[in-house]
Amino acid sequence: MKEKENKKSFKSEFGMMLALLKIGFIGFGGGSALIPVIEKEVVEERGLVTEEEFDKDVLVASITPGALPMEISTGLGKRAYGVGGMIASALMLAFPGALITVIMLMAMSQLHSAVLTQIEILSIGISAFIACLLTEYSRKTLADARAESKGRWKRAVVILAGVFLLTCGKAVYGILGFTGTPIVHLSTLQVLGVSMFGILYTHCRFSPKNLLISGILIIGYIACLSLELPYEQYIYNGLRIIMVILAVWGLIRSILNDGQKKKISPKQMIKEEAAWFLFFVVLSVPAVLYGGHVPGFLGQGFMSSILSFGGGDAYLSVADGMFVNSGIVQKADFYGHLVPLVNLLPGSILCKTLSGIGYLLGYEMSDGSLVTGCFVALAGFACSVMASGGVFCLVSYVYECFESLSVFRLLSRWIRPIIAGTLLTVMLSLFAQNISTGTKLGCPVFISLGMTAVIYGMNLLLLYVLKKKNGMLILCSIVATLILGNVALAII
Repeated sequence: MKEKENKKSFKSEFGMMLALLKIGFIGFGGGSALIPVIEKEVVEERGLVTEEEFDKDVLVASITPGALPMEISTGLGKRAYGVGGMIASALMLAFPGALITVIMLMAMSQLHSAVLTQIEILSIGISAFIACLLTEYSRKTLADARAESKGRWKRAVVILAGVFLLTCGKAVYGILGFTGTPIVHLSTLQVLGVSMFGILYTHCRFSPKNLLISGILIIGYIACLSLELPYEQYIYNGLRIIMVILAVWGLIRSILNDGQKKKISPKQMIKEEAAWFLFFVVLSVPAVLYGGHVPGFLGQGFMSSILSFGGGDAYLSVADGMFVNSGIVQKADFYGHLVPLVNLLPGSILCKTLSGIGYLLGYEMSDGSLVTGCFVALAGFACSVMASGGVFCLVSYVYECFESLSVFRLLSRWIRPIIAGTLLTVMLSLFAQNISTGTKLGCPVFISLGMTAVIYGMNLLLLYVLKKKNGMLILCSIVATLILGNVALAII
């Protein structure tokens, strides 16, 4: 019996790693776009963790700096298989994108332009597939709320629509080809901050007093981000300070009302942090022994990772300040080679960027040695994974300690409608990115958008009518994209 259980455990663990590896290879869009992809593979199709456990990991990852998909996979692996599963899960999701980035940098001068064209065409179809899963996540969120009560469904719709309207401005401008800045253009991080303030302060008890105070502060905060106001910076900073104070006061009230925190031994957390440190040391030794700028690069890489709030595109601005301005990597290499690659290829932008910068640094300081470049790229990759995974485990421990508080139960309850609203914005962003990719290939906007719409519609048909699984959706998306894309290029 025990042998049979061990075989079953190994089979399920292998299945989870294989699923995450697959997501690593097809994870175009990165960031929060992969939340429904991971959920479908790990929760719905394999049942390795419950939806409630998945939502907890999404919540913790959303408020933790670093690579969000990798943090979610870290939490899932830890829940299902302990420390070993935690590191293996993070590696499976993060490694493919980093590996392809380094290979592309190595081959950039020799890679035929026709190959790059096919990769760009392929990204259009995979993005349409991801958009289909984002739609399914939002539909399922509202269906679950409706099953609970009509009142909760109405509140979920309001939250989802409100978050979408607050965040979709730049994506809409990208699709319509408008220049300039939308009137309202909050980032995912800013929306999460406003949401957390509202929940922590009001405890979702919408009395006239709570509505008045929170409404004035939130509207004022959004106005400062959207409009040009006199003394705008002072008002903005003042509002943020007041919101933080009220949120902390709400948290303190929750602690006082609900009793002490849950007592959890820190031994497991210390074990997890030690495992991450050991993982980093083992993969970084060859590069560190080389010396040069490597130790400084790894230190800055760690700092850039824990400062990485706001998604992959936001990390590129952090990386610019950390590595381009300091001279670790040349501006021409960063913006001419690396940035286009990390935006085109699947996987976490943070992991791909640190791996790519590591390769460029190692290649340059060794006068063109590919081996040294790969060793420093591996160290940069290890730094990004360790920083994201280690900080996630620390924040997860704190969350587990206070999970019994009513305010954290409210956060868990309403995180899905909030995330669903941001994912609809991500979906529009994927459409805008497809238009940009098509334009780069020489396709008119209507062809790029039309191809995206056809593949998106095909995926909806496969998912809802024919009840097909992810594998079939991906395969059909790849085949349809390559056919439609190459026909379009031939006609043009």
